[in-house]
Amino acid sequence: MGNFKGPLVTSGALHLGLFVMLMAGDIFSSPPPIPEALDVNVVQAVAIDQAAVEEYYQRIEDKKEAVRRAEQQKIEEAQRKAREVEQKRQQQLEDKRRAEAAAADALRKKKEQEKKAEEERKRKEQERLKAEKEAKERKEKEEKERKERERKAAEEERKRKEAAERAEQERQMQEQLQAEQQARARARSRQVLSELQKYTALIKQTIQRHLIVDASMKGKSCRLNIRLASNGLVTQVSVLQGDAILCRAAQTAVYRAETLPVSPEPDVFEQLRNINLTVEPNL
Repeated sequence: MGNFKGPLVTSGALHLGLFVMLMAGDIFSSPPPIPEALDVNVVQAVAIDQAAVEEYYQRIEDKKEAVRRAEQQKIEEAQRKAREVEQKRQQQLEDKRRAEAAAADALRKKKEQEKKAEEERKRKEQERLKAEKEAKERKEKEEKERKERERKAAEEERKRKEAAERAEQERQMQEQLQAEQQARARARSRQVLSELQKYTALIKQTIQRHLIVDASMKGKSCRLNIRLASNGLVTQVSVLQGDAILCRAAQTAVYRAETLPVSPEPDVFEQLRNINLTVEPNL
């Protein structure tokens, strides 16, 4: 035991000194290393002191952590304040920019309003001048139209009188013409009737020349419809009524004649082209 007395005293002194320094808070670095000269036989004493060392180390670490946290808080606080200052500066710049933009917008709007007011003034002035011009033109037009109406009324009255005079003259001329036409028509009607009777008689005579009769036909008659071309050519013969034997003989006589006498006058021929007549044998 005498061999270990010196090291034990030394170890105890060292740990006591470290403990005092820790309690005073004057050191934050690692403690000096334990001398290697200690023998394994003092393991229990060393182990007992190791707990104090570990507590010491832990307190140092806690102190360091507290300092680190305090420094970190300071840094974060400084950063926060810097951010606030920057945000405030940015806000001031943004407020300034908005104020300048608002001022520019207000100036733009003011200029636009002044421009619109000037345009409105010019528009109203143009409308006033236009209205005055239109009123003047309308008055001139109305005066011109009034004179034109008076001129037209006078012209229409003159034309009306002339038309009335012409109408009266035309009426008199028409009456005279109608009288003349009626006289001519009556004369022509008599002439046509005379011509129609003439050619009807000639047609009957032609049929009689070609008609073959016998005693049985005496006192009998047959009514025919004969259609003629413009040259007198017979185109169709139809029996309307009468004795059958006489009608067959009369039909044959017409076809045998081939052509019948017709007038060269168109109005006379018009009444001959589709003619109905009665055939009676001369017995």
